[in-house]
Amino acid sequence: MKTNIALICLLDSYSKNVAKLLSEKLEMFYVDIDEMVEFELGDAEHIVETLGNSDGQKYIQKCEDKVVSNVSSFENTIISLNPATMFSDENFKIVSSTSFVIYLQIAPKYFEIRAKFSGDTIDKELNDICFTDRDKLYVDKSDIVLNCSTYKAEKAVKKLLKVINKFFKKLSRESKKRA
Repeated sequence: MKTNIALICLLDSYSKNVAKLLSEKLEMFYVDIDEMVEFELGDAEHIVETLGNSDGQKYIQKCEDKVVSNVSSFENTIISLNPATMFSDENFKIVSSTSFVIYLQIAPKYFEIRAKFSGDTIDKELNDICFTDRDKLYVDKSDIVLNCSTYKAEKAVKKLLKVINKFFKKLSRESKKRA
């Protein structure tokens, strides 16, 4: 049974801000996957230097996988996901098995504005590639997609609460029909 809500956005800081605010509104526990991975790893640069780039990256990926699996076992939790962590299809499957996944979509033309506002640094060329490749995947695999192109975090949370409410009402109606 899904008891968590996982938020993903191509702008990591924006996702974290929305997740923190949403967890306060819903009185749910908040977890940031990045912070958990950093805590677990310690100094990732040192790991890469010591093990070499290839082995270091493999070790880091295993650590991320372990953290995602552990966090997914939590209940009543808002999870902030870094899009890089979710490049792993296996991690996406694990998270979506225990969480309702919400994609905070931001149109490409708003990325620079949003990034400056949220404190994210972006590489425009890399971002365009990332958006093209990942946006469709996140839209297809998420339970809820909310276009947040022009919303500050506070407004996104207000919109999300309405969308989540509609989503759960629809789920409830569908489960009653099946019963």
